[in-house]
Amino acid sequence: MKATIEFDDALYRRLKIEAVKRGRTVRELVADGVLHVLNAPSTVTPSDPDADASTWRPSWLGSLSHYGRAVSDHTPAAVRESVARGRAREPR
Repeated sequence: MKATIEFDDALYRRLKIEAVKRGRTVRELVADGVLHVLNAPSTVTPSDPDADASTWRPSWLGSLSHYGRAVSDHTPAAVRESVARGRAREPR
């Protein structure tokens, strides 16, 4: 099957150079790249509407994650109230 893919000029030049270095065609390199992506384990992202929030929670969230799980209402008013309660408990 034929498909038309548009690359910006700089990216295509890099792709062409890499294909020549490897002794392959651009078509073969692109096909290998597509296969690599399709064969890789699927990852769930926040943009996936069917994803559970706990599935895609970033690893960098670390020790802060318990704050996000502690409440279910994330409206701006609820967040302000929660912050105000936390500040009231902090020793000054």
